[in-house]
Amino acid sequence: MGKYLDLHVIPRPEDTESCERMADLLSTARYATVGLTVATGLLNERIRSMRRIFEEHDVNTVLRADFKPGSRTELLRLLRRFRNLYDVVAVRCLNQQVATVSCRDRRVDVVFFDVGNRNLRFSHTFARLLRGAVEFNLVSDLMNQGDGWVFSRTRKAITVAREHHVNVILSSGARNYEMVRSPFQISALAMTLGLTQEESIRGVSSTPLSIVTENRKKRAPEYVEEGVKIVVPSRR
Repeated sequence: MGKYLDLHVIPRPEDTESCERMADLLSTARYATVGLTVATGLLNERIRSMRRIFEEHDVNTVLRADFKPGSRTELLRLLRRFRNLYDVVAVRCLNQQVATVSCRDRRVDVVFFDVGNRNLRFSHTFARLLRGAVEFNLVSDLMNQGDGWVFSRTRKAITVAREHHVNVILSSGARNYEMVRSPFQISALAMTLGLTQEESIRGVSSTPLSIVTENRKKRAPEYVEEGVKIVVPSRR
């Protein structure tokens, strides 16, 4: 698996032409792997067809689910039902209760916050609880809500993440080919928001890669739990 990843790409599976253009641009931008966000009810054949488009452009794909629960109970139900079906599980934190549980639960790989929600932000409390990674969807957030207040809010959240040394993922959140940006563009934008060059490069490379690699290990047949796996004796 190559170096650069955009872990949050949200194509429209019914729009083949848009998927083709997005895949071509992601390949040109030197992404080796992208996380395709798919609805939990999407038919397997539709998923396979969409993945094939990206992989024909030499872009590896991992399946990602974005959960947007309104309560702790709903979140736990979604995790029980779907956790093992996806390479990456992310939670969009809409309220305090969901954010607290998401940061604590090891089954959640990624949390991200709606920059337009003035009542909830990535705080020191969440940073101390976080076991996974916090994601900043820099392109979608700043394009859709591109004002000074959003820029300042994102910068403060990144400052909190750095202070607590939590894992930071930088993604595009691209819903179409017009929102695709290269890892270098995303890295440069993150640097204007307070990350160092090294931190910003990690956010589009080694940090998301480590999540994907670890989850693939966990989904392997021989995996039992952390530190425990089935070993098949070799035949002599």
